[in-house]
Amino acid sequence: MKKQKGEKLNCVVSTDIIEESADYMVAKVTLEFENFTKTDLVTLKRLGNDWKISKSINSYK
Repeated sequence: MKKQKGEKLNCVVSTDIIEESADYMVAKVTLEFENFTKTDLVTLKRLGNDWKISKSINSYK
């Protein structure tokens, strides 16, 4: 994701928080492009005041 910082994609993005606590979160991020959809399940951990991605699993349709 750091490599894509500042990139603009021609898609519709939706996010859903699946599970959340004070120190971790699981989110579903869906990117709907013209010809396909990419879905990411992202696990984030809180480190101090910041959230860091600890794992990302993606699929394409």
